[in-house]
Amino acid sequence: MSYAAEPYAQFVEDLLLSLTGGVSRERFVFLPENAPFRLAPPGPVVPSTMRVFGQVEGAYHRFVRDTDYELTPDSVVEWKANADGGPAADAVWPDDGTAFYVNYDYQAPPGAQPRLNDRNPGSIVRLFSESFAREYAVLSRQLEAVYRAGFLETSTGRDLDQLVALVGITRRDRSYALGTAVFARSTPSPADIFIPSGTRLSTSLPPVAEFETSEDRTLHRGNLSVEAPIRARQSGTAGVVPESAITVIHRPILGVEEVSNPQGTLLAGDVETDEVLRTRARRALESAGQATIGALTDQLASLPGVREKDVLLTEDAIQRPGVVVLTVAAELDDPTGTRAIDIIESTRPAGVRVIHRLAVRGSTSTITPGANLVPENEGQPPDDTLAGDGMFAAVVVKAILVPSSATLTAEERGALKTAGEEAITAAVAESGVGEPVIYNRVVSALMAVPGVQDVALDLYWHGDDAGPRHRNLYPGGTLRPTVDTAHGGAMEVLIGGEVVALDVRATIHLETTATTGDRVADLEAARVEVLTQLRDAVSSLTTINPTNLRLLIHPPSAFQVTVIHYSGEYLTAGVELTSDDVELTLTPQEVPWIRNVEGIDADAPPPEA
Repeated sequence: MSYAAEPYAQFVEDLLLSLTGGVSRERFVFLPENAPFRLAPPGPVVPSTMRVFGQVEGAYHRFVRDTDYELTPDSVVEWKANADGGPAADAVWPDDGTAFYVNYDYQAPPGAQPRLNDRNPGSIVRLFSESFAREYAVLSRQLEAVYRAGFLETSTGRDLDQLVALVGITRRDRSYALGTAVFARSTPSPADIFIPSGTRLSTSLPPVAEFETSEDRTLHRGNLSVEAPIRARQSGTAGVVPESAITVIHRPILGVEEVSNPQGTLLAGDVETDEVLRTRARRALESAGQATIGALTDQLASLPGVREKDVLLTEDAIQRPGVVVLTVAAELDDPTGTRAIDIIESTRPAGVRVIHRLAVRGSTSTITPGANLVPENEGQPPDDTLAGDGMFAAVVVKAILVPSSATLTAEERGALKTAGEEAITAAVAESGVGEPVIYNRVVSALMAVPGVQDVALDLYWHGDDAGPRHRNLYPGGTLRPTVDTAHGGAMEVLIGGEVVALDVRATIHLETTATTGDRVADLEAARVEVLTQLRDAVSSLTTINPTNLRLLIHPPSAFQVTVIHYSGEYLTAGVELTSDDVELTLTPQEVPWIRNVEGIDADAPPPEA
């Protein structure tokens, strides 16, 4: 149910109407199956006296006749709707499942007038009605406060303290140390990285002190770090630590490489606010229960290097009742893996066997890799051997980045290549167990790298070179996509604008006195000579045009080159010139290369029409 306080004027109207012969608070529940909402008046309804009120978005609302609803001749309250069954333009309907009420007068038969009929201000009837209505309104407000105090989102102050105590949480006072933590990375962030409130941190050396962030923060694209307020999870001096002592992130955040506190923490905080207390209570409610998928996922995600999307639980109540298959697609060392097994055993439901897929030394609870993989399908790995150990699907990414600047130094090209590789790794890692690798998401991540103007991308499964390369990849229900070479993945990032390939068409005039009698052979020999000379000398040019290319040719007496034309392509980027003989001004990073020379006989007869 829901409750919303009603105003004083509404109670006055209800009382006056009831005492003077009208119908007050005829109740209906706004559900489709309850339609039509037919009134039951003792006599004909007086339409001008109708008042309809209820709840809209959890608050009291009075509806407007002929805008929100209309009264039909057979005394039905009909809510105004459009053709698809929703509210008509400008019409407001009550919240689904809530009650709405109708007040109205009716035409009584002759001689049946009520004894009390004076509704005028100052009358005894009205005076008594207003006195009682005030008490009703006060009680209504108090009931609303009681109702709101029972919900985490709306309770405040002492009510909130009592509510969160149900899950074992108390409001933190000034005895909890406060400070700040800086989340950082070594290179500018390729995209916004969200750091949620409640992110747990701790010191690396014993005695271990645990902290958590108290506000949401975002490491914005292009920045190296962001600072967030933190509060100790234990009271007293145990939370007071020196600078640079906090270095451990309990649940790794993709894109954040390190954390540290620039200053020591202090017992100088304020009492925890309602909003921060609500946030902690929500997290506690999510993980407080045992024997649920949510609780098991939350506990495993607290391990270093494990994200929620790396955890997958599957079950088949028909084929394998009482058995749950758990996949954790993350690299775990032996101590962490052993801790994961302990979490599984302490959290799993009684009587339910959990078969885990963890690479943990000494573990006896294992599953054969690939034993329950999904069958081959479009966009999925061609066979289960691609998953290696049955957890990972190997992805191959080949990208060509076209820089926005043509004057990059060798160091800048190397930095751009590294940034591209990091963007690819992060984009593929966004896909958890069973989640697809979205082609356009990888392209978007590369386009977000500063200094990238365009991207050419090939994306396919390892071992599926002949398949489509511009598509989404679906790994199946139990595999996590990866470009990690340890699991068969691979990526290659090239920086475009390096090689300019030229295809030359040379019109050659053969000297008849020097020919061997075989015109075709002489023309081919001349073509090869032109190709050799151009390849040897084209690297000396900084501006390419037909005139400069022709000056590079020093033909022997056997032939003359009369005309030069060419087309071109930026080979690494895969960008072709839109027309022939485009003049190119080369940068130091662009290397011209004569890919081919076509010899055209200047004296050949024109083809017959």
